[in-house]
Amino acid sequence: MTPAQIADICEGRDKAITLWLNLYDTYHSTRDEAARLTVGGALSLSCGRDWTEDTLTRAFIQSQPIERRDKETGSRETIEARDNFARVLTETMDRRCWTALMEQLGFDQLLDQQARKEFHDGLRDAPVPFTPDNCTATFGHIWTNRRDLYLRGIANVFAKLDRRFRSHNGFKIGARLIIEGAINTWGSWERYERRDTLRDVERVFLELDGKPPVAEAASIASLVGQAARDRASLPTVLQGDYFRVRIFKNGNLHIWFERDDMLQSVNLLLAEYYGEAIGDSYDTTEAETAPAYHVTPAKNFGAFMTSPEIAAQVIEHARIGQGQRVLEPSAGKAALATAARDAGADVTCVELQPGFAHELRVVHGFADAIEGDFLALDPQHFTPFDAVIMNPPFDRGRDCDHVRHALAFLKPGGVLVAIMSARAEYGEDQRHKALHRMIEGCSAIYFHGRKWIDLPLGSFAHAGTNVNTVLLAIRKPG
Repeated sequence: MTPAQIADICEGRDKAITLWLNLYDTYHSTRDEAARLTVGGALSLSCGRDWTEDTLTRAFIQSQPIERRDKETGSRETIEARDNFARVLTETMDRRCWTALMEQLGFDQLLDQQARKEFHDGLRDAPVPFTPDNCTATFGHIWTNRRDLYLRGIANVFAKLDRRFRSHNGFKIGARLIIEGAINTWGSWERYERRDTLRDVERVFLELDGKPPVAEAASIASLVGQAARDRASLPTVLQGDYFRVRIFKNGNLHIWFERDDMLQSVNLLLAEYYGEAIGDSYDTTEAETAPAYHVTPAKNFGAFMTSPEIAAQVIEHARIGQGQRVLEPSAGKAALATAARDAGADVTCVELQPGFAHELRVVHGFADAIEGDFLALDPQHFTPFDAVIMNPPFDRGRDCDHVRHALAFLKPGGVLVAIMSARAEYGEDQRHKALHRMIEGCSAIYFHGRKWIDLPLGSFAHAGTNVNTVLLAIRKPG
């Protein structure tokens, strides 16, 4: 669609608004003139006060000024009835125009579920004016980012299916998914979002397999529901093109993927979406297998800086308090170190890059800032610390190396909170297994708490990566 065509569409919207305003003026002038001509007085159209009534109709027939409350300031203002109608009319017209053009251009098919929700949520209260510049910006952004939106849609779908898909490590053929309590005692889906997620996964597989979508009645989610209603036959197994599903009487579903090529395609798309923070190319999702520490720095030093919001979560989980001795092994631009110092801790920083190390001392005021490779430091040369907080490089399992080494710097009973790649929890190579063995003897910081805590999606989008991240929050034995 050319800019001229968009301008024509927007011009039509402006003319339509003008016609409606003329109709408003005509209606009210006609009503007033009729009232003067008849002994019976004024006649008016009416509209119920129920909130479900059409707000445009109410605004159209309103003739007296109204009071409106500003949502941001809470102040009240008086608005003339015609001005209020113009506002309601314009917002209604803009909603219709945005929705119609999105569908006519087919751009709604480019949006993933999250983007569609964001788009429609943005239309609910005060939509962006439907102007040529705004149309060009909005649809140009969608077109430019269509690949990212497509990949994000796939990532969101599979992450809802199982937490392990949040990992850059991907998911293995033969691995079992368990969806607990999916089916209720009547044989229906207990939660419709679980059904819809399974349906969305099937759609992705069909698309990657070059096949059209199947009818709802023939979908794997529908077949599971039909089989579950025959309670006497449970447990039972459904065999599909992409899934094998075992349905149990307690409502649990066990799901296996049947096509290695489809699963591999999904894993590669996830690796493309999650980006270069891991350091692996698209043809592999494994870290290097050797359990020994890496002897070379990460690509670009693995410098994906922590935001203030995530730093605050780290400090909260680590329970950093007044007078504690805290180590920050990859201090970077001091986001974690500064947050710990603000909480009252005495912080020792380690930083590999000379420029950042200089800034830690001169700009951020950390007198105890060590320039060097943390993995080369000997913990025997340090008094054990009360806590370690860290955002190590993720590149090819280096986060495992750094966490394993950091535990040696803790005193017995000390706590460690590390930002790690989501695959750190599930990685199956020797490097990750070495980490898992080491933390088996550690406890969660919170009583009955979890050692692995998901961070929000996009926690490092500000640093240019979509990689999913977790917190490892543990207490050293002793």
